[in-house]
Amino acid sequence: MDDTLRIRVEAGAQATALLGWLRAEPELSGYVDRDASPPTTGSLGTVTDVLVVAVGSGGIATVLASALVSWIRRRTGSAEITVTLSDGSSIEIRATDVHGLDADGVAALVRQVRAAIAGAPASDG
Repeated sequence: MDDTLRIRVEAGAQATALLGWLRAEPELSGYVDRDASPPTTGSLGTVTDVLVVAVGSGGIATVLASALVSWIRRRTGSAEITVTLSDGSSIEIRATDVHGLDADGVAALVRQVRAAIAGAPASDG
């Protein structure tokens, strides 16, 4: 598998913070960058709130899922991440949904996000 994921964050400043967070993960180093695509028709300005991640056949899906859930747990307010896969499907992670989770809930969410990223079914065990 050699796919590119697009991670949309609600605001450019949040995207900058997430970019730094993901780049700090040694296993993700070199795989994460800002989206350099021109703005879509009808939008104003350049795209500053989308990151791209090159996902290969290694364990990047697990590392990325853990990093995304960990990052959003540290956000205040209503932060939201949308991960769009190369096939057009997407998964959303909202801070308001994550803040109240216990350790088991966080682990289950990481598995769900990893499965979506990797294109594999999530398992509970």
